[in-house]
Amino acid sequence: MLLRHSHYIGLLRTLATTHKKIQHTEALPRFVRIVVSQDPTMRQVDMHELISKITGRPSKSRIPVGSQVLVAESLVTDYLDNGGDNRQRVRFGAFLVLVQVPSATDHDAIEQALDATEQTAEELMGAIEHALQGQVKVRITPGSLGGESIGPLGDGTWYGTRLDFQFTTPASAALTYNPDAFTA
Repeated sequence: MLLRHSHYIGLLRTLATTHKKIQHTEALPRFVRIVVSQDPTMRQVDMHELISKITGRPSKSRIPVGSQVLVAESLVTDYLDNGGDNRQRVRFGAFLVLVQVPSATDHDAIEQALDATEQTAEELMGAIEHALQGQVKVRITPGSLGGESIGPLGDGTWYGTRLDFQFTTPASAALTYNPDAFTA
């Protein structure tokens, strides 16, 4: 269930492992996480894993040309209260699908990379929606899906697509006072 950050990341890691254009393994990492802080006074992005495993590698990296990488952004959460008995988490999720092009000046290759990563992002989103079908109270928010082109990143040869979406999960039980969580 996509109730916590680790469940969300776990689903994206599984999709990165099983998608034919990504095929993540520990030996050939093609899945990484970034942590995005939304605080307007401290807005930061922790891209250590992305840089150390993917974009910071030499341009002739071990990732075969055309292989794609899935980058999972951390969740952002708002809480809604109907003023009665129902509280919900509104989760804001996002991921990037990246691919390295042969040269930062090869504009035809960049266009092809953007098209290919957009298709993969849509396939991944379809898989996420499919995974949520059995979740009774977890829903993708209609009209929340958005996408944009990304690049250049790293050494200037990484391009792709960022897709963002919202989903809701129950929060009433989690926000109920639990005296066992506190000392006397």
